[in-house]
Amino acid sequence: MASVPVLSVFSFPNANRTSWLSPSGLFAFGFYPQDDGFAIGIWLVNQTEKTIIWTANRDDPPVTSNATLNFTIDGKLLLRTEQGREFSISDVDTVTSAAMLDYGNFVLYRNDSYVIWDSFDFPTDTILGGQNLSSGKSLVSSMSISDHSSGHYSFNMQEDGNLVAYPVNSSNNPQDAYWSSETFYGSYASLILSGLGVLFVHLSEGQRQILANSSNPDKNGTTIYRATLDADGIFRLYLHHFKNDNSSSMLMEWSALSDQCDVKGFCGLNSYCSGMGSKADCNCYPGFDFINTSNKFLGCYHNFSEDDCRRSKDPAMLYNVTSLENIVLRGNYPYAVKPMLKANCGQFCLEDCNCGAVSYTDSNCRKYKLPLRYGRINANESTITFFKLKGIHSTQIPELFIGSKRSLILILSVILGAVSCLCLVLAASSFFVYRQKLVRYRKLSENVNLGLAEEFTLRLFSYNELESATDGFKEEIGRGSYGVVYKGITSSGGKTIAVKRLEKANSMNISVKTDIYSFGVVLLEIVCCRRSIELNVSTADEIVLTDWVYNCVAAGELQRLVVVEDENVDFRKLERTVKVGLWCVQEDPALRPSIKNVILMLEGKIDIPVPPSPVLCIAVS
Repeated sequence: MASVPVLSVFSFPNANRTSWLSPSGLFAFGFYPQDDGFAIGIWLVNQTEKTIIWTANRDDPPVTSNATLNFTIDGKLLLRTEQGREFSISDVDTVTSAAMLDYGNFVLYRNDSYVIWDSFDFPTDTILGGQNLSSGKSLVSSMSISDHSSGHYSFNMQEDGNLVAYPVNSSNNPQDAYWSSETFYGSYASLILSGLGVLFVHLSEGQRQILANSSNPDKNGTTIYRATLDADGIFRLYLHHFKNDNSSSMLMEWSALSDQCDVKGFCGLNSYCSGMGSKADCNCYPGFDFINTSNKFLGCYHNFSEDDCRRSKDPAMLYNVTSLENIVLRGNYPYAVKPMLKANCGQFCLEDCNCGAVSYTDSNCRKYKLPLRYGRINANESTITFFKLKGIHSTQIPELFIGSKRSLILILSVILGAVSCLCLVLAASSFFVYRQKLVRYRKLSENVNLGLAEEFTLRLFSYNELESATDGFKEEIGRGSYGVVYKGITSSGGKTIAVKRLEKANSMNISVKTDIYSFGVVLLEIVCCRRSIELNVSTADEIVLTDWVYNCVAAGELQRLVVVEDENVDFRKLERTVKVGLWCVQEDPALRPSIKNVILMLEGKIDIPVPPSPVLCIAVS
């Protein structure tokens, strides 16, 4: 066991102390190159290149070559950057020594040689021989072979005993899963890789289901096994053999999937996977283009607008359809199914502005809304799918047809005369309204005791007036940006008001994303059909709109945001719209999306992560 005491310091420029080696020299813990900097992790020391098996704080940006790894006298393992910032590698202190063990586990000890932290308890994308993945834990793939930050897929040891692979940021429903061990044996199951290369799910009462059994190792040297959720989303078992002559080799012993297109989410929204085995590729559906041709995982977007569809009396004239065979839509449920002939299925979609595609199989036509997820080509499926395309008449809305030149001249003459008269009426009316409002404004300005009438102009309140109106800031009704909101009543007019008392000053300039914040507030007000601060509500939690919306999203109670109970509410779109609004009203301007990303998120072309609470962001700032 290679043990390192406290007060040890490792910095990358020092070529002699960039890592801690295990006794055999097969494993190392320390700095390794990533992107244009360095990350901290554990790797297998191969002759050709490092095989990364664990990364600390994997989603943090790489550090520069001047960073150091410090094992301090008070028992903490810290990463210190060039700017002097410190990040903890483990969440424990009172550590007296550390060791890089020969089976790939990095451990921290207290003074009685008791292990208080080890890397095996916090796997990233790999487990090694002798390591297990217990119930409730998961592996997350790396972004790529060279980028070991969190990627697009997860491998979950569920509490029901089933080992399941999902795309990251999916709802983890059965329709999102693309591989499963099918072991439903309770909450005590765990995935184990033995030191002899046996990969199995350990079930309750001593039972186990073997997933893979590696070939017998070569006795001429040392054999190490690892099971990795690779960047392409496939879980594989590898064998690394280190011979006595210092040569090494690697073999793939087992793969959970053999066809890359079986991985849901390998291609982004509105695209489909084609090819077989490892030779898979992503293609946009007809009528769509890639958001980024160099990153096909981002998916595709409609290359034409459907705004004219809802304004037209005959939307079928605006579009054409084209078809693809053997397409399987694995991530969408049809919202309408109707038996008909194949020749009529495309027209069934053209007549519906909500329809993005239809599939025909078993004499039934199935309608689907956009975006389309998890599509792939499957030669065994006798399915034909129709997609909308922009038609040659799409820029013309066929609502009015003129019978003859004479009728056209007559109609234009009538319209021109009507418009001229209307302009005169509007000019006279505008002048009259202006005069009336000017007189009304002067009367209002002369009377300061009218209270807060709805039409009254903005006025300045003194602190004493607000303190009196709120009875000394007595009744708290909510919290918003930078302060507490109190209920009050004006002395003149008895108008109920909400008063925010600032808790701290902010001397920052107006944010360049102030318009994004305003857009988010308006978006939430439109969705919820109410103002940002509403006093006449059933509970105090509903007074501040942003707080109430966030609490409803966190509790999964989106139905509370809908004023009118409507069975046709699309809660998926409602959730997407609400999440966009919450991202826009983040207190930290850096967290607010750009207007381009706002549009892409509202259209469903990019994924929307779960937004943090605006109140939490305020507290941290």
